[in-house]
Amino acid sequence: MVSSEKLASSISSASESFIIELGKALDEAKVSATPDEYEKLKKAIGVVIGTLEIDLLWPLYKKYPELEPENLKGWQNAP
Repeated sequence: MVSSEKLASSISSASESFIIELGKALDEAKVSATPDEYEKLKKAIGVVIGTLEIDLLWPLYKKYPELEPENLKGWQNAP
């Protein structure tokens, strides 16, 4: 994927920050959006985060396991 650990670290950090910000936006939408809007947004954010994790972060952490956040260690081996 990327041959530089420094670049991999930057990508990981930016992706993790993006995921956190999307979660905050979803929390805000839960109280300010209509239930229908919230459900649509929740589904769209889930697709974005899933794609980001599967296509970008999982391969990155496989190549650079030291970059994997502690709270995610071992999730690939979970049942």
